[in-house]
Amino acid sequence: MLYSSLVILIAGSSTRFNTGGIKKQFLIVDERPVFIHTLQNLTKSNIFQNVIIVCQKEYLNDVDKYIKEYCKNIENISIVLGGDTRVDSVYNAMKYLKNNYKVDYVFIHDGVRPIVAESEINMLMDKVIEYDAAILAIKINDTIKKIDSNNKIVETLNREILYRAATPQAFLFAKYYNAIDKYINIDKSNIAVTDDAEIYARYEGDVYIVQCSSKNIKITTEDDIHLLF
Repeated sequence: MLYSSLVILIAGSSTRFNTGGIKKQFLIVDERPVFIHTLQNLTKSNIFQNVIIVCQKEYLNDVDKYIKEYCKNIENISIVLGGDTRVDSVYNAMKYLKNNYKVDYVFIHDGVRPIVAESEINMLMDKVIEYDAAILAIKINDTIKKIDSNNKIVETLNREILYRAATPQAFLFAKYYNAIDKYINIDKSNIAVTDDAEIYARYEGDVYIVQCSSKNIKITTEDDIHLLF
């Protein structure tokens, strides 16, 4: 049996979202917080033996309350404290998993990406078993221009080979733990990264993509809420 864990990150600051002080992950939509929509949707596939929710300390009680109210049928949910940055939050989750569970594969997901198809999760599982590292990604359909410091177009990029990284991003746990541990303890102060795939690629090797629907967007502004719900 393969053991897979799901990490859902909801420790973000929501600096670009104007909701009167309510963080987007806790915004109530259809009588449930956004992160609960994400949690319920991602666990439909039944491939995860446990779920880690990463949040900031001041929201621990709220998260616990919402999980008990809406997720009675989901087993083995743990809440872990977030860190100063996203990568710190992921690292906290990795350390918790290493100390508490048997894990073969870990799936890392943004808590404000509530729309992921079950079929995409299953395809991602197949891909990570085959290659050790894989992510969902959205194909770019627009024409993409590269510019210089003066906003002058210097190149039109080939959109046929361009994808927008999404989540979940899935990895063989042992390899990803090794990669993020090296990044945190050796390179974090000097090298900025933007997602987990970049960390894995830097220390462990190739990452593959599974194309997903354009509906798998990360809620960033108020308009995104209306697009998704």
